[in-house]
Amino acid sequence: MSALLSELLTRLQTPVVKDLAWALASPNLLSGYSFMPENQWYEQLLTAYQSRLYQLDRAPEILLRHCQAHRRLGQYFESLWHFYLLDSPRFQLIAHNWQQVEQGITLGAFDFILWDNQLSRFEHWELAVKFYLITEPNEQFGNALGTNPCDKLRHKLEHMSQRQLPLSQKSTIARKLRHQGILPEHHRLILKGRLYYPHHCRRLLCPKGERGEWGYQPPTDDYRAQQKRSWLTGHSPSGVQTSGHCYLNPEGNWYFYMAQDWPDIGNEK
Repeated sequence: MSALLSELLTRLQTPVVKDLAWALASPNLLSGYSFMPENQWYEQLLTAYQSRLYQLDRAPEILLRHCQAHRRLGQYFESLWHFYLLDSPRFQLIAHNWQQVEQGITLGAFDFILWDNQLSRFEHWELAVKFYLITEPNEQFGNALGTNPCDKLRHKLEHMSQRQLPLSQKSTIARKLRHQGILPEHHRLILKGRLYYPHHCRRLLCPKGERGEWGYQPPTDDYRAQQKRSWLTGHSPSGVQTSGHCYLNPEGNWYFYMAQDWPDIGNEK
């Protein structure tokens, strides 16, 4: 996490505004992929937008209304970016969740097509926020699994990079976009979240990414279980203290407490 984002998360008071700042400027979940923006790009967006974040912190009603209907964490994360794209003077939003259907078959959907006023070009963005537990740190993807072990990082990355990002390059879709004058010249995969490692693990998939720990033992008493929607910045403690939950302590350390039989049930590598 950058120094600027850390400072903002300390100063901002409204949870949804904190989440917006985190959505914009938290680091990539993974590193080394050309289709993912550099972390510095996120920080540039935050620098230009920070005065607006303080305005929203004082009067967050418009942001709250925009996000309140989205209960699932992925939808909530996307709604934060959607608000930013509508609100930022740098971008003009052209399409959001635009389904591409041919002969009754859905080929996919664009998360965002937009015009970047600073770079003077159309761009296609795909977004996701994911939280994975690393079970085999020496593998390329560490056998990174979601709390549902069927959710695998390598599958998510393959789907987004090989199916979603190239959508505008399909011949019939590209022809339609070119005819409408909005064919994207650039593509970005904005994949954020947090990787949770076994205790004392020192082999990190993304050294600059956000991370926590996971284990089979309950956390110490200073940790508080978090509601799923608060997994971004940790602002809504849950009254339920049990395995399968994400925990946060006052020092900002994240921990996933997992049941002893995880991930054996339903896990096929």
